[in-house]
Parts: sequence; C-alpha cells; structure tokens
Amino acid sequence: MIIELMDDDQGGDLMYKSNNSLRNITFAAIFAAIDYILAMFQIHIPSPIGRPFIDLGYTFVVIGTLFLGYKYGLISGIIGLVLFDLLNGYAAHTYLTVMEIVIIASVGWLMFKTMHFSPKISKIILIGIATGLSKIIAGFLRYVIEGLIIGMQGKKLIAMAALSMPASIVTGIAMFVTVPLFFNFLNKVMKIVIPTN
Repeated sequence: MIIELMDDDQGGDLMYKSNNSLRNITFAAIFAAIDYILAMFQIHIPSPIGRPFIDLGYTFVVIGTLFLGYKYGLISGIIGLVLFDLLNGYAAHTYLTVMEIVIIASVGWLMFKTMHFSPKISKIILIGIATGLSKIIAGFLRYVIEGLIIGMQGKKLIAMAALSMPASIVTGIAMFVTVPLFFNFLNKVMKIVIPTN
C-alpha cells in the first residue's frame, strides 16, 4: 500500500495505499532486501532440532505486509528470507520458512484489516504482540515438522520441539517491540519521502 491515502477511522494518522504496481514492486524489493540483510545478523542458540537463530527478518515481514498490503508484503517476505535460506545453508528447510512467513503475515494483515488499517501506535503494538505470538507458535510447528522428518514421535517429539523453542520465543518477544518501533519510524519517513500535499 503506498500513496492513495486513507484516513484512520478516528481521524488520526494516514495509511498509504496505491494501485501503482511498479511502485509496489519497487517497495517490495526494498523490503525483501531488508528482510535478507536483517536475517544475516543472527544469534544462534543450541538446539536439539534444527539450527535456530534469533533475527529481525520476521519483523520486516510484518512491516512490509502493513505497508504494501498482503500480496506484496507476503511476496517480499518470502523472497527475502527464502533467498537468505538458499544462500546460507538452510535450503533444505525453505518450505518451513515459507510456512512461518505465511502464518505471521496472515495474522498481521488480518489484524490490520480488522483495525481498519489504522496506523495508531496502540493498534500497531497489538499487531506486534499478535505477530510475535504467531512467530512463537509457527516456530513450534516448524520444530514439530522437523522432528517428524527425522523420525521422532510422541512425547519425545513434543519435548524436543519445546527444547528447540528459545530462538523463536526471543524473536517473537522482540517483535512485540520491534514491529511498532520500526512501523512508527517508517510511517514518519514515508510521509517525508512521499508528501501528501
């Protein structure tokens, strides 16, 4: 969503929206690059399943979805983080990354739509919390699937998936803060870069 402006239902700030495909593709490419770059700055946490790490790439999947709309936000998130996986030794698990992106972007978009696309910080904080929680849940699903693939089952599978959760938990909790923080900053920048008058 960039340029045709929508008033917040309570007369607050404005949200950007555009039917200009070239502009949306350009911004989607920028968000994909940001997703990729932020995924490079990672903190690895030892885990019995997979090679999890804390990163801010998922924060910008949400931000991209809020600014670009569901389709372009989802595509930019998938391109950025899947490209990172393919080029950094995680190629075998890209389908799990796509699953997490779809879950997180869908939760963020549905909440944003329910809130009438209001950029009020209180509503964006709620979106940050919801998407952070969805990252934690998606992370657990990821480790369950990875465990099933290597032959785990039953209580051992659930225990190993739970023990693999610290990176997803920290990333999800970080999103509580980083989503509203970066959204607020970028919303102000967009108003300067794309003047409304």
